[in-house]
Amino acid sequence: MAGCQKELSVENNMGGAKAEGTLLDSSGNCQSAIIRGSFVMDSTMTDSNYALINVNFTGTGKYVISTDTVNGVWFIDSGYVQVAGSKTIQLKAYGTPILPITSTFLVQFNGQFCSISINTVAELDYLPTNAGSNWTYQYLPSLMGSSGPLDSFKLTTLVQYIPYNNKNYYQYATSLADTFYFAKDANNTYYEFGTVDFDYTSIFDDIGGFIEYPYLKDKAPVGTSWESDEMDVLFGSFAGVAVKPGKAKSVFTIAGVNQTMTIAGKTLTNVITVKREIYFKETGGIGFSKVLTGTSSYAKGIGMVDQNIILSATDSQSVTATNWKIN
Repeated sequence: MAGCQKELSVENNMGGAKAEGTLLDSSGNCQSAIIRGSFVMDSTMTDSNYALINVNFTGTGKYVISTDTVNGVWFIDSGYVQVAGSKTIQLKAYGTPILPITSTFLVQFNGQFCSISINTVAELDYLPTNAGSNWTYQYLPSLMGSSGPLDSFKLTTLVQYIPYNNKNYYQYATSLADTFYFAKDANNTYYEFGTVDFDYTSIFDDIGGFIEYPYLKDKAPVGTSWESDEMDVLFGSFAGVAVKPGKAKSVFTIAGVNQTMTIAGKTLTNVITVKREIYFKETGGIGFSKVLTGTSSYAKGIGMVDQNIILSATDSQSVTATNWKIN
């Protein structure tokens, strides 16, 4: 879909000179441009939708920085620079995205042009994938790590994704030096390439390798169940018994949809809660035994916001979001 140039002007009723400067880096690109907010088809832009552009102002005065209109959206900001130097300008987004596509905008300032791109989605889902999106989670109670108690960690979406089995697996790196891999298909099913543990925890002594399995189906009604494939593991230390080789799998059940939850002081809607039960069968044994159960809750546009693992009749382990920033 072609973009058209939007005519913009500023009246000279303020007087004064026009600001001079550059918005290009040494390679001719926009300097460290950052896009904020979710761009959703048929959803009007709000104050949370904007682009941060670095400008090196060499002269003071009035400025207008704007883009063309692409896919029903444009960006603009105007103001007055009183002191020359490098500044970050917030270009507010206007309009309503028409199609779920990736759009490239030409940013214009004093006859200079550079480009920024945004990805418009058909609707918000339960797996934000924009690079730089991040979440902070708290362990309650704290877990014991190799260097002491673990109270919290940060999770960040990386730029590069990995194509696998007709899906794009996005990488999510933790501040604990782990990386998790998640994907979504066209049928609103969400997948992990990893172990069948609860996320950001581990109960197995060793594994034979990662497997792919669905962990969420956002169109499924309450009561819908499915199983992961089986994976090779060593298990025992978590249960306080001898470590033995065997197979592990998880059984998932949709426990709640369209829920409202308060997390980190924010009221979240459209929350889906999934029950997960982990089973183990030792090599040569007959049948699987349940070794752990719990729930994970996912908020639209945010991802996992709470996880509660039942350890016993009186004890549980939670992994709860305390903060997040979705790009």
